[in-house]
Amino acid sequence: MLTVELLAGAVASAQSRPVADSVAFMKALQLESDGRYREAAPYYRATLFGADGQNAFLGLERVYAELGWTDSLLAPLDSLLRLRPADPIYRSAQLRSLQSLGREAELRIAFDDWTRAAPSDAAPYREYARMLLQRNRSSLADSVVAQGKRAMGSIRGLESEVAQVRASTGDWIESARAWRMALAFSPELDQAAAYSLMPIPSATRDSVRNIFLAPPAAVASRLALARLEMTWGAAANGWRALRDLPPDSTSVDAWIDFAERAESDGQWAMARDALIAAGKARPSAALSLRAASAALNAGDANTALLLIPLSGAGTDSARIARLYVPLHVRALATVGRVDEAQSLAASFNRWLVPALRSSITRTVAWGWVRRGDTDRARQALAAVGPEADSSDTAGWLALYEGDLRTARHLLRTGTESTPELALALGTVARIKVDRAPEVGAAFLALARADTIAAAAGFVAAAAATPDAASTLMSIAAQLYVARKDDPRAIMLWSRILDQLPQSAEAPEAELDWARALLRKKDAPAAIAKLEHMILNYPQSALLPQARRELDLAKRIIPAADAAH
Repeated sequence: MLTVELLAGAVASAQSRPVADSVAFMKALQLESDGRYREAAPYYRATLFGADGQNAFLGLERVYAELGWTDSLLAPLDSLLRLRPADPIYRSAQLRSLQSLGREAELRIAFDDWTRAAPSDAAPYREYARMLLQRNRSSLADSVVAQGKRAMGSIRGLESEVAQVRASTGDWIESARAWRMALAFSPELDQAAAYSLMPIPSATRDSVRNIFLAPPAAVASRLALARLEMTWGAAANGWRALRDLPPDSTSVDAWIDFAERAESDGQWAMARDALIAAGKARPSAALSLRAASAALNAGDANTALLLIPLSGAGTDSARIARLYVPLHVRALATVGRVDEAQSLAASFNRWLVPALRSSITRTVAWGWVRRGDTDRARQALAAVGPEADSSDTAGWLALYEGDLRTARHLLRTGTESTPELALALGTVARIKVDRAPEVGAAFLALARADTIAAAAGFVAAAAATPDAASTLMSIAAQLYVARKDDPRAIMLWSRILDQLPQSAEAPEAELDWARALLRKKDAPAAIAKLEHMILNYPQSALLPQARRELDLAKRIIPAADAAH
């Protein structure tokens, strides 16, 4: 009878231990969460050999680190490793602890012990190499990776470490190859690959591109290249790396990921293209609306209208008013169909909340401003109320009237972001006077798309506003270039260089003049201009561009000589 009671007691004790361990573990977690690290430690230690042993150990590692007691972790680690000598969690923690304590000799011994306990596992080589790379000890990390390759017969499982080692030594081609191999097994490393390869010099980039573009086309390697191209300032190349992928779910996710990056960087044309591709493969109203918005921001209003036809917007008028009407009004106003924009806004007026109604009305007014019809713009703004007087549309109206003081304030604080705005802000910032009707008239002609009148207007404004003469003549020259009227543009560049050689526009004028000469195939004259610009404006931010143009011009001459 006594034996039965003892056996029952032993069974009950065995059954209650997991419950007690679980209670202790939860208690430790709560104490750690409350910042009571010293009190949490005993509870974690008490459950190291229970069902939650690994989690308890990681908790103990955390609280000891907070307390500055990392050395106290080594004794329980030894006990745990005697039971499970190849466990990667305990082994990794051992390396971390010894490294944080600065015990280099013991760290190497621990690494060697791990390789003996797990002879065919890449984990010890991977963990140790990563630690060494974090400490910029590339040579030693390289030797560890080489040791792992010898032990396992390949670099499988060590691809990203090989890639990082090669990158740290500037061996970019081998690093790119290793990253491509790593991405085949770990596609989530695409951001790490792009970050690692970001410093690649320009001369090596094409070789790296070829590695990532080589068949078979893989989403992870293409996405890594796309991220890399974005950091290099080549968003178009980034999209080219992705656009030819088969339209499966993985590719669509990559296109949307690229679009988000392009949107955040203001690369709206690239975002538009990526979202259009994603929308074709995975149709949704949300993607269409995002693509339309990106198209508008890219200045492609006609595509925006095609992407979100009102005929496909459904029958929920309130939803259409909230999501579709603002984009349609903006697109119609942009392409000059302002009457249609105004009519559309009026037809959905009853479903517009006040803030949205005000915004749409300002967009219509902006459309009239773009058409140069200031009277109708004012009529539209009047419907908005007093707040219209502080809008960016009111700023454009002030500019067209020559009221530069008001224009400076309203355009600078407005919500619009376009090349036209940048031009206007840059111009009015250079002009010291508060009124300049000649400048306003020139911008009004530009808004009406009358480039001949606008160019002549900026030339006239230069005479009337001498403190900004170089800026105004430079604008006029660019308008003439847009109309392929290089002779008039050259006349203005010559005036800038002769009369205002110390102005900010002078080096730009000489560079543009050289480019015009290159368009005429007059390479010797272009070379003379470029060499003069490089010599006379050594501090100009345009110097790199001038040197590239000079290299191009010098290549043209030998080619021409060979043709003869």
